[in-house]
Amino acid sequence: MSARQESKTTENQSNGGGRASASARANGDNVDKIRELLFGEQMVGYEARFAALEARLSAEVETLRRQVEDHLAELRSHLEKRADEVESLSVPRAQIADSLEKLAATLRG
Repeated sequence: MSARQESKTTENQSNGGGRASASARANGDNVDKIRELLFGEQMVGYEARFAALEARLSAEVETLRRQVEDHLAELRSHLEKRADEVESLSVPRAQIADSLEKLAATLRG
């Protein structure tokens, strides 16, 4: 095929393609209109149900977040109390070191 023939073929395809694409868009618009007529009310119902579901889920997530924060604060408080109890019942390191030094001195004679 010569360059001239290829050029004409490409031109014809692009012209026809333009018409075909305009036709496809028109058909697509028609399909969208038909879809809207057939399913429009159902879609509105679905959107309302999804909005209600989203609101309910958001509220439950917020409730769970608050509960987790409360439980974490309670756990921290409990752990701090337990740490304070253990610390108050334990013998200070300095006192243990002094006792070991005295014991070592006693053993040396």
